[in-house]
Formats: sequence, C-alpha cells, structure tokens
Amino acid sequence: MRILCVDDDRLVLAITADLLRDLGHEVIEVSAVSDASRIVAADNIGLDLLITDIHLPGAIDGIGLAERARRTHPRLPVIYFSGLAHVVPPGIKSTVLHKPCTLGELERAIDLTRRCPVGTPMSPAASTG
Repeated sequence: MRILCVDDDRLVLAITADLLRDLGHEVIEVSAVSDASRIVAADNIGLDLLITDIHLPGAIDGIGLAERARRTHPRLPVIYFSGLAHVVPPGIKSTVLHKPCTLGELERAIDLTRRCPVGTPMSPAASTG
C-alpha cells in the first residue's frame, strides 16, 4: 500500500514510517498539514491510506486533513493517532490508535481498514482504540 503518514512529532513520524515499511508498505512522511494537503490535492500518487495524528498544530488538525482528503478521494481510508487518549473527538468513524502503538496494533488497524468500507463505524471489538 502507498501510505501518507502525517505527524508533527518528527520522531514519532520516523518510528511510525519505519514500522509501516517493516510491514511492506511504501510511506510518504509529512510533518505539516500544508504539505500533506498539497500531496493529496496533487491527486497523482495513488494513495491507499492516510495515517494522521489527530492533534496537529495550526488551523487544520488531522480530522480536517482527512475531510479535505476525502473531498477528492472519497474512499480513502484513514487511521488516526492520538497521544491524548482522553481527547479523542466523538463521532470518528475510523480506527484511532493511541501513541505509542505496537507493530501488531498498526498491522491490525491496517487490516481493519482493508475490510471495512470508508465511513463504516468500527465496532468496539474491532477498533484498536
């Protein structure tokens, strides 16, 4: 899979990207929403998955980034990360992983996104967060 991975913490971004590569994925690492928005808007790289931190600095957070991405890629699956387990906005219909996560948790979340159509609420038993 070609995965766009977005996190403002460069260390977390590097570790997550390494885990994704260990799972055999092609990863595009981005630490700023503006850069991620440009990549998504270019619409020429064939993204299969967006993995983003929920709590990004600036006017647009990870949820806003996912909403923008889905305007041009309506079936793009999203996995969110949160380092603040108690501050996950209600109504998210995608998997939320709590930082730090394990390789196994990441692998299960990716598998879940492959099996569930975009916008399908994740069951508590299936969600990793």
